[in-house]
Amino acid sequence: MRSSLLLCLALSACGGPVYEFDPIAAGKDDMRQPRALSSTQFVRAIYSDIVGRAPAVYTFVVEDASGAEQNRFTIDEQQQLVDVLDSIGDAAPLRDLLAQGLLDSGQSTWPDKSAVSKPEEWISSQFRRFLGREASPYELRAFADAWKNDPYTGPKTIVRALVGSREYLSY
Repeated sequence: MRSSLLLCLALSACGGPVYEFDPIAAGKDDMRQPRALSSTQFVRAIYSDIVGRAPAVYTFVVEDASGAEQNRFTIDEQQQLVDVLDSIGDAAPLRDLLAQGLLDSGQSTWPDKSAVSKPEEWISSQFRRFLGREASPYELRAFADAWKNDPYTGPKTIVRALVGSREYLSY
């Protein structure tokens, strides 16, 4: 009994069908088709990344000159922004304005250009923060050259360029 089982196993191993598979590439990001962030994903990401918080829901009270309440209504930052972004055909310009507005809102803190002693290191850290990867040598050189040669290129400019990139705006 035991020898017939071994014989069956041996025969099945030797004469079984041969399967061929097409080679695949696993883990190559360049083969992935990026998909754009939805308006909700974008609003939550840009708030989190720029001002460090989620969009808020709060009550807005309108008072007259004497301080008497005239009106009260709820403001949902996320829903209002998503509704506006979804209501137009091309939301890219409004996404740009929202990013710039949050950068300039005073709710975010970015160092002054003069406070950054090692621009290349700071730029590299922003690539890791916003894009989740290291800057390529070309990217690092281009950003560092702009930093050094353009007096108006500083931390906010670098962050603005990264959050406006196709890579940041997709997953």
